[in-house]
Amino acid sequence: MNDRLRIAREAAGYKTATDAIDRFGWKNSTYRAHENGQNNFRVDDASTYASAYGVTAAWLLIGEDNKLAPKTKPGTVEKKHKHNCIDQIYAIALLLREDENNEDLIRKLDECIQSQKAKLGIS
Repeated sequence: MNDRLRIAREAAGYKTATDAIDRFGWKNSTYRAHENGQNNFRVDDASTYASAYGVTAAWLLIGEDNKLAPKTKPGTVEKKHKHNCIDQIYAIALLLREDENNEDLIRKLDECIQSQKAKLGIS
């Protein structure tokens, strides 16, 4: 999620976090903590950043659908997204708060849960 925020910023033409912070008037420490991975961001933050950078909040949060990715140099965004299921579960839960009947998100959540169960040897 944090890497996608940086990728979106750079693709939108802001070379540094300071450039974006100055342009949009965001709180310096908050934005930097979101981009550097110190803190994850919420759905409302993702919506704000998505609007500024021309991507979707869903892509920033879970990055599953590369067609939602910003226009970047080839190879910047992986063709097959690899993710940490714990982060994925958290992001999907945030998105489901906004759209609890989203079957696609529920399916992705179930896939991550099944993956975690398999890692733990739980059936």
